[in-house]
Amino acid sequence: MEHLLPLKVEFLLMFGIALFWTIVYILVIYKGFKDQACGMPLACICANITWEFLFTFIMPFHPLQQIATLIWFLLDCIILLQFLYYSKGTYPKRVIHASVFALLVIAFLLHYGMAVEFHDKMGIYSAFGINLLMSILFIRMLMIKDLKGQSLSIAYFKMIGTLFASILCFSLFPQSLLLFIMYILILVLDIAYILLVYRLSIKTVHKHTINKIPHINA
Repeated sequence: MEHLLPLKVEFLLMFGIALFWTIVYILVIYKGFKDQACGMPLACICANITWEFLFTFIMPFHPLQQIATLIWFLLDCIILLQFLYYSKGTYPKRVIHASVFALLVIAFLLHYGMAVEFHDKMGIYSAFGINLLMSILFIRMLMIKDLKGQSLSIAYFKMIGTLFASILCFSLFPQSLLLFIMYILILVLDIAYILLVYRLSIKTVHKHTINKIPHINA
């Protein structure tokens, strides 16, 4: 592990990661209740929860980070409950519960396996793997559900939080080609997601404006 940046800068980046990702989860929860729809794909929820569980309760690597991951874990549990509640009627309850259980087990085993195999006590490889998955599936969710459960604020804070993490991890592991590739891919996808959300937001506002204009009968 190297330190290309001063320790104070690294600490500020760590604080920014914790702050911005906490805001993301809170905004997802708020928008989910507002739109009555879960604002995060199930695969992302399960990947997040199991990563946070692993590095909060089983393999903690820093007291301050442990606090952040515990907060994220609790917030993600609320998001999972939102998914279970708003998915009622979409699929049979047994199918939904079985899918959630299977994804939680698979995600946990993959996180643990990567941590052991890559000697990654901080869970960095799996964390950026989750981020890449989220960047892809958030775009897919936008195409399927439009803006239900999503917002421009979520898109911006998600990108900023991950960008801070990318800069910090590049400072610590500048030699990792795999991580560098994921930094770039995630940033490109996050920018694309912001542009797509912005475009849909403009269309929605324009549509509502037209609908409010009174029609004059000839």
